[in-house]
Amino acid sequence: SNYHSSALHWNLNELKGIGKLLETVRENYRKIAARTQAKFHGEKGLDDFAALIAENLEAFMESSRLKAQSAQAREFLTLQPKEILPTATKAKITITNYLGGKYFFTVDEILMSDENLHLIESKHSKSGKLPSTGDIKDGLLKMMLYTNLENVSTAEKIYKSLPVLRLTSENLLGKLTSNSSAEEQPEFFRVNKLSARQAALVKNLFAEARENNFSVILEKG
Repeated sequence: SNYHSSALHWNLNELKGIGKLLETVRENYRKIAARTQAKFHGEKGLDDFAALIAENLEAFMESSRLKAQSAQAREFLTLQPKEILPTATKAKITITNYLGGKYFFTVDEILMSDENLHLIESKHSKSGKLPSTGDIKDGLLKMMLYTNLENVSTAEKIYKSLPVLRLTSENLLGKLTSNSSAEEQPEFFRVNKLSARQAALVKNLFAEARENNFSVILEKG
């Protein structure tokens, strides 16, 4: 909170001390291996990593970018058990910040209508009435990113982005959204026998969505 420059400057400044950090990593890997008899990966990877940074910071940044892009490609081809998707519209999304840095994500579903592009992040529970708190927080993190996008385009067409957090469960009946009327909530809670704690979580989540311009959908998956 006291740092007065950009996150990029912070990261580059921290990289200057990477050699000392890697030496600490090596030392503790050896200690852990000796104590547990666990076999670690060889240290060549650490050496290569340090050499790449020392040789050319731009090359290191490009290497990191390529790894992130590769991870995005793998995620794009993978269907997670925590994603119950009614449409096969998983898409890649690349976010560029004001410094030119790129961040590579996938979005579980997209829905295009006129000038609007819905970016849908899905979380599913097989046994509970609601996805886990951790999964919901992960979805909210994506909502934080997507609600702050300034320009969104695909195939050079500009869209208005509408972020959506879709929460599903095999044990839910009906559908409730953050745009539903207040009168619809008690009936949904009653039919699905949600506990007071679960109902409060849903209400807080809906309030968060309305305050920060994204939507939440809660339905059977």
